[in-house]
Amino acid sequence: MADTKIIDYEFSYNKAAHLNDALRHLQEKGTRILAGGTDLIVRIKTDVEKPTGIIDISDVEELQSFVIDGKVEIGAAVKLSSILKVPVIRERYMGLYEAIDSIGAVQIRNLATLAGNLCNASPGADSAPPLLTLEASVEVASLEGENVEKRVVPLREFFTGPGKTILKSDELVTKIIIPSIDSDSGSAFKKISRVKLDIAKISCAVYLVAEGQIMRDIRIAVGAASAKPKRAESLERELKGKKFEQGLLEEKANLINKDISPITDIRSTEEYRRNVAPVLVRDTIELAWKRAKGAE
Repeated sequence: MADTKIIDYEFSYNKAAHLNDALRHLQEKGTRILAGGTDLIVRIKTDVEKPTGIIDISDVEELQSFVIDGKVEIGAAVKLSSILKVPVIRERYMGLYEAIDSIGAVQIRNLATLAGNLCNASPGADSAPPLLTLEASVEVASLEGENVEKRVVPLREFFTGPGKTILKSDELVTKIIIPSIDSDSGSAFKKISRVKLDIAKISCAVYLVAEGQIMRDIRIAVGAASAKPKRAESLERELKGKKFEQGLLEEKANLINKDISPITDIRSTEEYRRNVAPVLVRDTIELAWKRAKGAE
């Protein structure tokens, strides 16, 4: 009954008018950021968190930008549903599109943000694997006096553990930055979950660049199979620069178990995740290859 629970304690609520305003409130101890609230409100209702203040950034203009100019920049307040409506995302970043489309239902995607999905830092965050394969970064801001200070952090350095990131208490993510991608690339995302709207038991994203029959570049990331979303670097090294062949994938796919450290939890078991990981990775690579070759 968490969806109907009354929040029975007091906290301050402020709707930020601009970035400086948000950062100023964030300096107050115990204040949490609300962009869509799809994670935060649930955590408050279930007594996992009890913030003393909430700062709503959903109307901050600086955080609503969506820039496509070679690279892609997505503001922290941009809703997931808005990202899905941008043609270039589906045309060129299909793995990311598939991951976002798998997050909850339409009602959730109309509220949730990409930055929020990352900042929640769940090991099974659907958007994290494709963004890791795209070598995305996050821009982080804080307030120094009256000046906004920004730094850019590679996403692979952003997560530090389950529910944990490099963010300091007075910092917020302002945007996600995705570098330009190769014209001969293809990407894909797949996940296994108990039901369609559930969090993944395990997920995989692949970004692949084809040169003739060679996998000139390949990046693989797995979610819900380690303490944080991570790249499968051992498997990447075995496949990069090799000719795409079904036999090669069958032979090398088991190496994924060198790159993951799954646990048994309420959604699945360590054994299941280790058994299914090679199959999931192989299927995702095959789909990314087809897209890189223009077959899909």
